[in-house]
Amino acid sequence: MKRTIKILLLLSGLTAPQLRCVEKYNSPYVSPLTGYLVVEGYISGNSPTQYTLSRTIPLPGDMAAPRETGAKVQVEGTDNSVYPLTEQSTGVYGVDTLALNSTTQYRLRITTTAGEQYLSSYVQYKPTPPIDSVNWVNNSAGVQLYVNTHDPANATRYYQWEYEETWEYNSAEQSSFVYDTAANIVVNRPTANQIFTCWHLDSSANILIGSSANLAQDVIYLKPLTLIPSDGQQLSKLYSIFVRQYALTENGYNFLLLMQSNTESLGTIFDPEPSQLTGNIECLTNPSEPVVGFVSAGTVQQQRIYISRSQVPNWSYSYSCQLPDSLVPPGPPDALKYFFDQYGYIPIYPLIAPSGTGVLGWYSNFAFCVDCRLQGGTTQQPAFWPN
Repeated sequence: MKRTIKILLLLSGLTAPQLRCVEKYNSPYVSPLTGYLVVEGYISGNSPTQYTLSRTIPLPGDMAAPRETGAKVQVEGTDNSVYPLTEQSTGVYGVDTLALNSTTQYRLRITTTAGEQYLSSYVQYKPTPPIDSVNWVNNSAGVQLYVNTHDPANATRYYQWEYEETWEYNSAEQSSFVYDTAANIVVNRPTANQIFTCWHLDSSANILIGSSANLAQDVIYLKPLTLIPSDGQQLSKLYSIFVRQYALTENGYNFLLLMQSNTESLGTIFDPEPSQLTGNIECLTNPSEPVVGFVSAGTVQQQRIYISRSQVPNWSYSYSCQLPDSLVPPGPPDALKYFFDQYGYIPIYPLIAPSGTGVLGWYSNFAFCVDCRLQGGTTQQPAFWPN
């Protein structure tokens, strides 16, 4: 929506004849029915190696990219070593560890179920220097996270980063009770079925790269990773970011730089036009077929940090229910079924009779006020989460 508004505002200052040239553009380019192969991953010598195979989709790109399943994928070395990757999930191929040699070059070979064969060029194995630190600063926009690194040998120069975010949050109201559909009664909610505390998982979507090629020293300082918007849910309780750092060759860096330009700088008429992506993978069965991707190899460095709400002064995030609690009566017999089973209410706490002899009703509210999972999280606490 923002991109459309910007374009309309710019066009509003043009003359009438100029406005007539604004027409729907139908590209003469026709992609194959199956789309072109997209290869994403990294050959790692000290962490799991994983590659995702998918296919391009036609414009306007309003569908999920189909995964390439059932393929045979393997890593090959100039020392004649071969390491098969197994399909771990739909279109995702990997192996936990690879016994790679830093003096050997490596490539990726792919054979699809349709018999198409793809092969990357051999690439240099590049050790990645450690991450010096992942830090953050609180400003008017929110909490900005950065990464710092350097290579004393001045041998890396080109870097890429990816990250995973996790944060803990609560729903607006806590329910200690649950409706038993079969028995048509309200019972105590089992601890294992709590829906008050959730963890939200997210990962980097943009291409994060950096270069020190124009600097005297191989130092990356305060490279922005992500911004937690001011008063965002991420810091409602506890937040964690897990950062991975990769060393790249110059060609690998330039490929990602061009991809970044093609995918992230197309919002206005002043941005550069999309360019042809040329990676280091070719289709052996059809040499004229483009392949999207660039194979790199080396080690991976990683670091995790935590930020608690108490570390960020005046962080005023809050989540409250916009609707007041409603009292659901215990009868007639179909009242509980109507409110809790059909209408989507969740019991929160009981209204006890003044004599203490019974329940006069259940204060309840809609699920989006009570069930934290409806905000995109899971009630399963991550294994790395502090207790």
